[in-house]
Amino acid sequence: MNIQNKPLIIFFSKLLRVLLLAILLPACYSPEKDASPGVTGFQRDSSRSEGTGTEYARGFRIEKYSGYTVLHVIDPWQGSSGIHLKYVLSSSPDEVPDSLRQLPLIKTPVKRVICMSTTHVAMIDALGKTGTIVGVSGPDYISSPLLRNRIINKEAFDVGADQSLNYERIISLKPDVLISYGVTADISGMVKRLGDLGIPVVLNADYLENEPLGKTEWLKFMAAFFEMESEADSIFEGIAFDYEKYRDLAEQTVAEYFLDPSAKRPTVITGLPWKDAWYIPGGKSFAAAFIRDAGGDFLWKDMDSHEAAPVNLESVFMRAIDADFWINCGSALKLEDILETEARLVKLGPYKKSGVYNNTARQNPTGGNDFWEKGVMEPQLILADLISIFHPGLLPEHKLVYYEHLH
Repeated sequence: MNIQNKPLIIFFSKLLRVLLLAILLPACYSPEKDASPGVTGFQRDSSRSEGTGTEYARGFRIEKYSGYTVLHVIDPWQGSSGIHLKYVLSSSPDEVPDSLRQLPLIKTPVKRVICMSTTHVAMIDALGKTGTIVGVSGPDYISSPLLRNRIINKEAFDVGADQSLNYERIISLKPDVLISYGVTADISGMVKRLGDLGIPVVLNADYLENEPLGKTEWLKFMAAFFEMESEADSIFEGIAFDYEKYRDLAEQTVAEYFLDPSAKRPTVITGLPWKDAWYIPGGKSFAAAFIRDAGGDFLWKDMDSHEAAPVNLESVFMRAIDADFWINCGSALKLEDILETEARLVKLGPYKKSGVYNNTARQNPTGGNDFWEKGVMEPQLILADLISIFHPGLLPEHKLVYYEHLH
């Protein structure tokens, strides 16, 4: 294809997408559909709310009223449906109406926070409020230099996790809020127990978002606890601008794919087998979205799921034998590590083509991987990494940040 035609191709590709959206969106939206079952039952008071929407995230909403804010978290654990949690934030609790007094109330701005996930740490870091973190779950997995120093200086402490949660330490730290997450409904037990002990617990479901910018947008949720909504909006706007810029750059490969069948996008596989099964991310997953936006062709994009599912090794070999790239391959730091898992993997296309890359470039000495921490606040750099891997000519000056080439 003549490279001089690329701008025209990209223009018509974007025009077609805009026209399709203009046709489809009016048919898909109605006020009745927007009021999902999980959101009904909340009675608003007479004051006016502002800023209720999100651009990419689907798991939370923020409603600001005069004197207080209501945070909504929708379906906060895997498999949940119709679960709607509400939290009230206010610097002047007396201004909260009686109708909301039964909801968890957090006085803002918070000054002492316990974080149960590294993504929560990254967002608080981005807001410049690392000094408020007094407790974490699993300090060895923390990458933030500021927080690691706080841990070394006994200013932040390990509070344990799951069945080993240290309730006595949590109480002694006197947090204004403990921000956690739930994998299953079992998290409700921990929330109730801490609530009975006078510790406000808020569930953050950023890990369930399937779009990279959707996960990052939870920064706005975190910012509400510090009364830093405007700062979060500005930070997120800059990240989204850069991400969309890179995504648009990669779109030219999509345009070529539709207009010139010979210009196919590179095929991509992810993961690593465990025993007799290979857990493959679904076609609607977070990993699949990154591959799509980077101009790659995820070989399991047809799996209509947001979650990973086990696939037998024979099926993986049949589909991936001629794949171009292999990313996110567990904890492997070199090709030999992959073969220790399964010797037959040497037959896969990416292994033979030297196309294996892992998101392990920023690991700390104690086992933490910054991809799962600061990476949530730098999706644009992760996307740039993947574009430079799949299409080296598009970003010739880019140096890998979160990914490394396995040899």
